[in-house]
Amino acid sequence: MVSTAEGIKLISAETARIKEYLRGTGQEEWALESPCEGWTVGDVIGHLGWAAEFFADSISRGRAAITTAPDGMPEIGTIPTSEISAFIARMAKEYNLSAGADLIDAFSSSVDRLNSLFALMEEDGDWATLCWGLRELRPAKAYVISRLSEMVIHSWDIRYPFNNRAGLSPECIKPVLERLPVWLNEHGLENFKATHVPARYRIQTTGSANFQKDVVIADQENRLDIAEGEPTATFTCHADHLALLVWGRIKPSELLADGRLAIEDRAGAGQEFADWLSN
Repeated sequence: MVSTAEGIKLISAETARIKEYLRGTGQEEWALESPCEGWTVGDVIGHLGWAAEFFADSISRGRAAITTAPDGMPEIGTIPTSEISAFIARMAKEYNLSAGADLIDAFSSSVDRLNSLFALMEEDGDWATLCWGLRELRPAKAYVISRLSEMVIHSWDIRYPFNNRAGLSPECIKPVLERLPVWLNEHGLENFKATHVPARYRIQTTGSANFQKDVVIADQENRLDIAEGEPTATFTCHADHLALLVWGRIKPSELLADGRLAIEDRAGAGQEFADWLSN
């Protein structure tokens, strides 16, 4: 996991890249559909601006020992978990609509405010400070981790409609890949049954990040582990593709079908894991 200092540097660099990219765009481009389902490019920009504001509000209040919801936000636990995604989408779209033709200026102002607060926290703050969040109280540090992934993935969402070969920032890949265990659990790892147990399926990347993890299938539990020993099968893909996979922008079946996710299967047991991934 990256340190807060490194995370802040990466967020600042990604912010600058997005700003530079958006300078040559306007309302016609913002109206295009993005890879983030149901959101236009403008909505994605709006989400990054709105999230910057509520992150900054939450951290600022936490610094003052205030953990109640900022103005216009719900108290913790008042929105069912199943409705949070819809709430976030609504806020992104409202930010976009409210900003109108001034969307880029509004976005720049919002992200600059948050980045300045991150820098201030790094100077004199306590990253363990508890702050309001949609689901629960969060340490201020958690907002740095969340923001970095959001900036990297949504930067891709913004650029992809204009360039279907758009990649992710190489230096940001490893932090983004930290979502792999979350994605596997959401996919139902605990329920996967292998014909031959124990089994060790290695997931590794090429390209800008050298990333390796083993999915271990055992009698008592299935888990993600460090890469060690001889794997049952090895699944290899470009780091960008794995990052986009775990953040829901690509389906495993697509990567397997066109060979972007390659299988080296020594024991003949890799296909059932590949089939499970594709479900």
